Amino acid sequence: RVWQFACREEHIPEVGDHIVYDIANLSFVVMRVAPNQIKAYYNACLHRGRRLKDHGGRCSEMKCAYHGFTWELDGRFKRAPSTDWDLDHLDPAKFSLPEASVGTWAGFVMINPDPNAEPLEKFLGDAIPHYARWDLGNRYVEVHVSKIIEANWKIACENFLECYHC
Repeated sequence: RVWQFACREEHIPEVGDHIVYDIANLSFVVMRVAPNQIKAYYNACLHRGRRLKDHGGRCSEMKCAYHGFTWELDGRFKRAPSTDWDLDHLDPAKFSLPEASVGTWAGFVMINPDPNAEPLEKFLGDAIPHYARWDLGNRYVEVHVSKIIEANWKIACENFLECYHC
């Protein structure tokens, strides 16, 4: 229930570009849905819960690989294979993909699963003027490295907290 960095805007430059952002037991599809709009959807089909996307890329619609339920990029329900004979109870107007809050600042795309989250700008508060001199909007990610280690996260972090490793 906190704002967290999902990607940079340059990671999803075109409409339909998306990344998959996983944190703990949650997964989100962070997608550019219009030239100036980014949304984050829970990465689960509303029909049977299968992940909608397994990895980042570009698409023209969100289609579940299990039964073919499909949504528009803006999250509105588009179609299902058997709505004419099997899913008459499905109300397309109430079958849009659930969203997480999205905010952008200096090229960073941040998401927050809390539907009642304060706006990103308020959350960042004094950090915005503090970082202004670094022009973070004109920076980019050169490389991203992640590694799963078999250790308590506190011990792994503690290893890099003394000045020797700075």
